[in-house]
This record gives sequence, structure tokens and C-alpha cells, in this order.
Amino acid sequence: MSANLEDVQEAIKAIQTTTIVSCPIEPLAVTGVSANTFTAGDAFGLLMEIKVPKRGVIVSATFFNRDDENSQFDLEIFRHKPGQVASEAAWTLSAGDNPYFVHELAFVDNDDHTATRTSKLTNIGVAYTAPDGAFWIQMVCRGTPDMASVDVNPMVQLQIQSFDPDFKES
Repeated sequence: MSANLEDVQEAIKAIQTTTIVSCPIEPLAVTGVSANTFTAGDAFGLLMEIKVPKRGVIVSATFFNRDDENSQFDLEIFRHKPGQVASEAAWTLSAGDNPYFVHELAFVDNDDHTATRTSKLTNIGVAYTAPDGAFWIQMVCRGTPDMASVDVNPMVQLQIQSFDPDFKES
């Protein structure tokens, strides 16, 4: 007997090991950003920890640019905590942290909403394991954003296909 798509979907539901989750459930504000003009290639803010399923696939990601900067921002994602690079210092990845690098998400295209911008990456498809159930993320600016206010720091959110039956969105 051959299975059709509905049979496969029902089987997946029955074992409850895959679902799409938002990490975090509410977008996470980037901390440690000063009201200043950044240099291209600078670390942007401080390391952020995001709880994620221990096994999964990064499906999509959203960057909420609340200061209306028309610059590229990247998320450097790690499965273990890397060394902190000071905000506004040149971004560099140490040899010791290199093996824990998962992926870089480059938010290049900004959708202009007059006073704010968003950038969405879809169909990312990066499988990962995160033994600690967390990602550590460092943002890097690739342009020269002029942050007018720290009251509207950018925010990020990942959408992940979870293969961790114990993971709960929070």
C-alpha cells in the first residue's frame, strides 16, 4: 500500500516531532546599541541568547528595523556561546568559535514602511543541532547605519521547524 501526502501528514502529527515554532515567540530586541553612526563591518549590539529546539531547521527569519535604517544587517548564529565582540568594534570570528558557527542570515532587502523597515528571509532550510537548546546571535552591520535612538532598537525572530518534542515556545 502506498502512502499519500495526507497519510504522511497524519503520521507526522501522530508522533508529534515536527512543528513550526517562533523563536522567541515575541521578537527579541537587540541590546547594547548606542545612538551613534556605525562603521561597515562593526559588531552591532551585544550577544543575544535565543532558546531554540535542540534539533531543527531554520525556515525563515524576520528583522524588524524600527529606526528606519536602509542598511544590511547580518545575524551570525552559533550553537555555543562565542566570545563577545564589543558593539562598534570590527566583527571578527575567532578560530576557537569557528566550529560552533551555524549560519549567517544576511538581511539585505528592506521593506520600507515610511518610518520603519522590515526584512524577511524565507526558505532558509538550514538544519542544525543545538545541544544546549539555544542559539547565540551576534548582529553585524554591513552598511553605516546612523542610529538615532536606542528606544527603537532593531528586533529579530526566527521561525524553526522543530524536531524536538520537548521544546515549548516561550
